[in-house]
Order: sequence, then structure tokens, then C-alpha cells
Amino acid sequence: MGRLSKALERRKYEEPARIAAAQAVPNTKHLFAEVGPVEDPIAGNLTQARLNPDVMYKNHVITRDIDPVIQTAYKMLRTRILQRMRANIWQTIAVTSAAQGDGKSISSINLAISLAGDVNHNVCLVDLDLRHSSVANYLGLKPKLGISDCLERQVPVEDVLVKTDIDRLVILPNVRTVTHSSELISSPKMHEIAAKLASDPARIVVYDMPPLLAADDMLAFEPIVDSILLVVAEGRTRRTDTMKAFELLESSNVIGTVLNRSDERTAAYY
Repeated sequence: MGRLSKALERRKYEEPARIAAAQAVPNTKHLFAEVGPVEDPIAGNLTQARLNPDVMYKNHVITRDIDPVIQTAYKMLRTRILQRMRANIWQTIAVTSAAQGDGKSISSINLAISLAGDVNHNVCLVDLDLRHSSVANYLGLKPKLGISDCLERQVPVEDVLVKTDIDRLVILPNVRTVTHSSELISSPKMHEIAAKLASDPARIVVYDMPPLLAADDMLAFEPIVDSILLVVAEGRTRRTDTMKAFELLESSNVIGTVLNRSDERTAAYY
């Protein structure tokens, strides 16, 4: 049998297997709906608010003037997270830590900014640390309303969302401190808000959550969110606290762990 005949014979058996394999691959097109800039159906009607770059730089939030090594580190984190989210068809991510002071809010903000730098989707950053809200302060924003007003006073979420001057990034801040936070974030109203934010198939929602060992908020919210990112701080987070955190998240979709405040520096490209 000649080479051409052998090739045709082999193709006859391989083609059905190839088609079956292609049909078995999950369709993730709805998560990142299109390649290129996408329109945000929520942000279109919002008034744009200007972030304060001086306040952001002081708080180690990503700006044009920040250390390029930090920008590179968050871009690498963004790429790793997008790969995992695409593979699992996830759209929402909660950022938490074992204890207070590990830098999970700064990590949430910088992750959201880095994700918004990818033109293939929109990003919404939600401040759900209702007892110690800090997202607006870190960005130099002074909103009059917050998500707790949506949950307690039935204020429409569109009245609270802030469209930033960073392309594709909107913020759902919090203003008022509440003590019964876990009840609020596991309420039907929070389910409704979360569903509305995720209704845009091109949007990734990043939730800044309280520390795991400080309150039960993260565990109460866990059924609503697709994945969880755990932040630990070098030289600060205790090993026992980290082990307790992983025990609490044993049955959760932990997308990864971020080592914050590391003194290791990876050389920038230039």
C-alpha cells in the first residue's frame, strides 16, 4: 500500500475520534464573549468618577508611577487566574486572607485593575468587607452610598456603582459599617445583586471579603461565588492561621494563593 493510501486509511479511523473529542470540549465562549473591546451594559449609564493617583500611589495601588516589578507581578497573577477561570468556566472570584493586615484589600484592587487591562472583558470590584470597608479610601473616592445601602435600604445597585476613569472597571463600594454583615451577604438581596453583576457574560466580578478567621462572612458568601483567592503575607501570616484557613476552605474552589509583602524581586523586562 502506497503512502497516500495509508494516509487516507488512517484518516478514515482518526476523523470520528477527532470529531468526538472536539464535541467533548466545554464551550467557554460565553464567559469571554468576544475578542477585543467589549461594552459594559451597566457602566454605560453611570457618571464617571476620577480616581486619585496620589492616594493610590501612597496606598501601593497600581498606577503609571508604581514600581514596574509590581505591575509585572500582578499581570502574571492576572494571566494565571484568567487561565483557571476559562478552564473552569468561572466568572466571579472572592479575595480573602487568614487574618487582618495581610493585604487582601490591596490585592483585590490591584487584581481588578490588572484584569481591567485585558480588553476582552469588563471588571466589577465589590467591597464586601462590610465591617472594615477600605476600597473607596484606597482609591481616593468619596461615595455617598454603598452596597450596605442596597442590602438594608433597597437602594438600586445602579445608584451605588461607580464608573472609574480606568477603562472597563466599575466599583461597587461600601460606606457604612454594619455588624450583622454575614446575614446581609447571604441574604436573598445579595444573591440578586450578585446575579445582576454576573449577568454580563463578559464581566469578571472581584469581591473583597473579610478575613476568614475574623468573621464568618466568607463562609456565608462561599456558595454564591465561583472561586476564592487566598492572600498570605510574608513574615506576618502565621503558619497555624494559614492551615486553619485552608481547613475552612477544604470544600471550596480555591483558585490559588498570593504571597504578599514578599522581598523577592523578579527582574522587569526593561
